Amino acid sequence: MKLKQLDNYIDFMEAVRRCRADVYFCSKEGDRLSLKSTLSQLLFATVCGDKDFLSRGYVECTAEEDYALLAPYLVP
Repeated sequence: MKLKQLDNYIDFMEAVRRCRADVYFCSKEGDRLSLKSTLSQLLFATVCGDKDFLSRGYVECTAEEDYALLAPYLVP
């Protein structure tokens, strides 16, 4: 699912931490960042300012119920 514009990165990452399973940010180029990984969170934070990059990527959850936790940050 596509991300909305992130106004509060910290709140989004807190929601990711509450997810039961893995959550990935996937780029159009095929890259996958595990948003539960501290290193990937740092990389993701650096690209959060690039709205074009974020709009071309999407969030993928390995557990369907985790989408409900991230719903405020995802485009329906």
